[in-house]
Amino acid sequence: MIKGLFRFVFGLIRLAFFLIVFIAIFHAWVIKQVITFSLSHQLGAGVSIQNVKMDWKNTGFEIQGLEIGNPYNFPKGVLANVPLVIISVDFSGIPEGILRLKTVGINLRELQVMNVPQKGLNLLDLKPFRKSGEEPFSSSREAVQAQIKKCMPEIIIDELIFSIGDINYLDMRGPFLKQNRYKAGIRAATYYNIRGTQDVIVILVGEVFKKIGLGYLEAQLQKFQGRSVSSGDRKIGFLSHVMAALNRNSSD
Repeated sequence: MIKGLFRFVFGLIRLAFFLIVFIAIFHAWVIKQVITFSLSHQLGAGVSIQNVKMDWKNTGFEIQGLEIGNPYNFPKGVLANVPLVIISVDFSGIPEGILRLKTVGINLRELQVMNVPQKGLNLLDLKPFRKSGEEPFSSSREAVQAQIKKCMPEIIIDELIFSIGDINYLDMRGPFLKQNRYKAGIRAATYYNIRGTQDVIVILVGEVFKKIGLGYLEAQLQKFQGRSVSSGDRKIGFLSHVMAALNRNSSD
């Protein structure tokens, strides 16, 4: 009788364990697919992710091995190598259609900027910088895009922290290929109160352009200048975890 009871209890524990593992894997898989599709849609470029790791303690997750390809109008290749993105989520606004990200930490290890004849800079062909009406899509695809946009929640980012490592700049406009490599040296730069993925892209691209001596996006960046702070202001809780992880990952 007692032996049978132990077997029953052990069976329940083992079942609960497998259910927990299954739920964790399933959640990570779903998040991976959603992020891949959403980023590709918002950037107008191919996106791949190696792994998504859940962080139950901080109600968040890590995106590992993120690669962003060149915009579809440019030659195939990797535009950005982002080994680590850390995200902490506040789910309280979901019923109102608001996805609030408490903290987003981005380690952009390497960026490939290219200037192609008759196409311009690959960074400026990302979707956030295109003018309305420039999308080369059919009417059916435009309808699908409209439905996707309608279903997407509004994204608010309380705190954006990012590091940028190397920037490779290729100028293909002349008879000879010109190549420059820049050490951006940006560690734990912080912005507050960001509205959506598009604003994140504008901030990152603006910082890159400053480093390689291009003044584009100056007007767009003015509205963010008052939000930037030094990385030493608020090193507590999840914020310090993000900054430590970004600095550790950048030094690998």
